[in-house]
Amino acid sequence: MKKNLKAILEVSIAVIVIVFLLSKINLEEVIELLKAININWIIVGLGVYIISILITGYSLKALFDSKKQIPFGEWMRFYLMGFSLGLILPGRAGDLSIIYLAKEKGFDIGESTAITLTDKLITLIIFGIIAALGLFTILKSSQLYLGLIVAIIFISSGLFIFSSPGRKLARKIMGKYAGSFQGFHRTFSNLIHNHKDKIAINTIITLLRPLGNALLIIIIFKAMGLNISLWYAILINAVTLIASLIPLTPNGIGIKEGIGVYLFTLINIPAEASVGVYFIIILMNYATGIIGTTYYLLYKKKSNNSLHDEAT
Repeated sequence: MKKNLKAILEVSIAVIVIVFLLSKINLEEVIELLKAININWIIVGLGVYIISILITGYSLKALFDSKKQIPFGEWMRFYLMGFSLGLILPGRAGDLSIIYLAKEKGFDIGESTAITLTDKLITLIIFGIIAALGLFTILKSSQLYLGLIVAIIFISSGLFIFSSPGRKLARKIMGKYAGSFQGFHRTFSNLIHNHKDKIAINTIITLLRPLGNALLIIIIFKAMGLNISLWYAILINAVTLIASLIPLTPNGIGIKEGIGVYLFTLINIPAEASVGVYFIIILMNYATGIIGTTYYLLYKKKSNNSLHDEAT
């Protein structure tokens, strides 16, 4: 019952934020911008989007390979399913679903948790630093302090998870469920001491992710006949990603778009154009989610049928 109420509340907040955002813009102008969009640029943007999804999936796979090698095609089945769940769960909680999905390949909860949180920590630090730079660059001095405090809290929280006091606190909070996470510290230590190459791969790809995300934003604006600088696109994307971690709405929807639209207006980009950009990105995300879920379920059905045929 509580879970249902929480889900209803999160969806309600998302709807309220989106309705408020739409009430502040000229919706007819957004529609006109979308009608006049250059499809060729959208096709280019779609290519950038697909490449970004693939290399992001590979960056997480590199860390999981420290325990067990999984073919890339099969790995993407789990990754895309996790991506799909991330579209409907609050904050970025769906990204952690890979912890449970990986059980199909023999990973225990402790191992998957250590690897996944390492990936999230690297992402948090890199995007947190870029977001802080964005706040310094875009916002006025009176608004900087709050933004910097939020960025510092996220980065510090991520680092605290892997400290000795952080692990003790986590075990205390989990209580009797702590046994399910056995292997966390062992896996993390093994990753740090014996697989620095895989951490380097993940870090390098994570450093490239803001560039890929920014290129997609630039290309969609270009399709509308507008130009923005790569630097501002990188900064604003990082700020909105950090904002999406706030567990108020499914996948932070509404929160990150509202903040993104506001920041783009500060660099003289019409709010209607920004809404159009985020609308197209949302369409791409949910199309990927549908494809990812279908791929996962069809593959699973095929595997179950194969096992059934072998048994008979």
